[in-house]
Amino acid sequence: MAIFSEIGQKTLTRLLAYSPETDARIHCGTETSRKTALKLVIKTPDGKPVERCQIHYKLKRHEFRFGGNAFMLGQFKGEEAWKNEVYVEKFTKLFNQAVVPFYWDAYEPEKGVFRQTPGSPYIYRRPPADEVVAFCENKGLYAKGHPMVWHTLLPDWLPRNQFRLLDEYERHIAGIAERYADKIRWFDVYNEGLQLDSIFPEIYNQGNVPEHHIEKLFQLAGKYFPASTELIYNEGPWKSWNDYHNSYTPLYLHVRRLLDLGLPVRGLGLQYHIAFYDRLETLEQWSGEMLDPNHIYAHMDLYGSLGIPLNVSEITIPAERDLGDGFAYQALVAEKMYRLWFSHPAMSAITWWNLVDNTAFQAGAINNNQGENRYLGGLLNNDMSEKPAYKVLYDLIHHEWTTEETLDYEFNGRNKLYGFCGDYDVVFRTDAGVFQKTLTLSKFEPGTQEIQL
Repeated sequence: MAIFSEIGQKTLTRLLAYSPETDARIHCGTETSRKTALKLVIKTPDGKPVERCQIHYKLKRHEFRFGGNAFMLGQFKGEEAWKNEVYVEKFTKLFNQAVVPFYWDAYEPEKGVFRQTPGSPYIYRRPPADEVVAFCENKGLYAKGHPMVWHTLLPDWLPRNQFRLLDEYERHIAGIAERYADKIRWFDVYNEGLQLDSIFPEIYNQGNVPEHHIEKLFQLAGKYFPASTELIYNEGPWKSWNDYHNSYTPLYLHVRRLLDLGLPVRGLGLQYHIAFYDRLETLEQWSGEMLDPNHIYAHMDLYGSLGIPLNVSEITIPAERDLGDGFAYQALVAEKMYRLWFSHPAMSAITWWNLVDNTAFQAGAINNNQGENRYLGGLLNNDMSEKPAYKVLYDLIHHEWTTEETLDYEFNGRNKLYGFCGDYDVVFRTDAGVFQKTLTLSKFEPGTQEIQL
C-alpha cells in the first residue's frame, strides 16, 4: 500500500473522498459522451442486400485526443541518442496526438530565417515543425500546433513599436497558415493572456505587446486559417482551475467577451500544472480546488456553456519524493483526473506535457533535476522506463476505454455497432468471403451507413 507524506495525504483529501454522485457522473458521462452507435446496411459487391454475416470490429484510434508534446523528438544527443528510438516507441504506444512547437523565438530566431525543416539549427526542446508534422503523418497521430503567439517567448528582433508589431503578427500568422493549415487541424492561437503583466513586462520578458492584441490575433487567425481549423485560446492552470466564481469566473468572462465580439475562438485550452510551487505547502493550498472533483466539474460545466470544445492542454502531476511514494501519488492523481476529464461532454482532448523526466521547460541541461525538472512530472523515468502513471494511463486508454466486439448481422435487423468513438478495423465474414474495411463511429457523423463489400 502506498505511503504518502503528511502534505501528500492532505492534498488528496477531497480527491479521495467518497462521493456516489461523482462516481455516477463519471460512469454515466463516459458512457453517454464517449460512445455512440452506428447502424449498418450491408450490400454485396453487385449491390444486393446481404442476408447475414458476422462483423468483428476493433477500435484502432480514439476520436478523443490523448496527447503529449513532442518537443523531445530527436532531441537526445551523444551518449543519450539511444533514447530517441525509445521515445518514439513509448510516445506512439500511449498517445494519438502530438503537440508541434511553434514558439516564435525558436521558429524564427532571425527575421526571415525559419526553423521549419529537418536539419535546421538545433534548439533544445524545439524540433523543427516539419519534422514533427511528418512524425504525426507517419504514425497516424493527430497534430496540434502550440502556440502561434505567447508574450513570454517572443524573438528579440521583433520591433517594440506596437504598430509595427501588429504587422509582424500578420506576417507570422499568414506564413504559418500557408505552410501548415492543411496539415494541422488544432492550433493554440494565444497562450496565457490572463498572466500578462503589462505594467512591468520587462520582468517577465513579455515585450511591449499592443493593446487588444489577443483580439487582433484571433482576427488574423480567422482571416488566414480555414473554418475547419480549431483556433484555441489556451490559459494557464491558476486561471483555469483555481479561480472559480460561478459566471463571474475571470477566464469564462474573458472568453465569453471574445466570442461576443464575433471572434473565431473555436476551442479553449485549460492547463493543469499542479507542480509549480516553491514549497509543498503551496501545493496543499492549490489542491483545495485543483484536486477537488466538485470544483473540476464546476469549471468544466461553466466553460462548456460557452459552446466550444474544451481540452486539458498541458499536464504536470508531480512524482517527487517529498510527497512520500511519489510514483504512487502521480499515478493515483493521473487516473482520477483523467476519469473526470474524459467523462465530461465538452472535453475533446487531454494532453500530458513532458513524457520524460528531466526534459521540462526552463530546466537547463538534461539530467540535472533542476528547475521544473525537480517535480519529476514525466511519465517515463530518465532511463526511459515506464512509471506507474504511464501504465495506469495506458490501461485506461487502451484497455478500459476501448471496444472490440462481434455482431451477428441480419438483413432488416437492428445491426448496430456500439462503442467508443473513433476509427475501427472491421472484418465482415459472409458466405461470399471475408472483407476488411475501416469505419468511423462518431457523434458528428450520420447514424446509419451503407457498406458495399
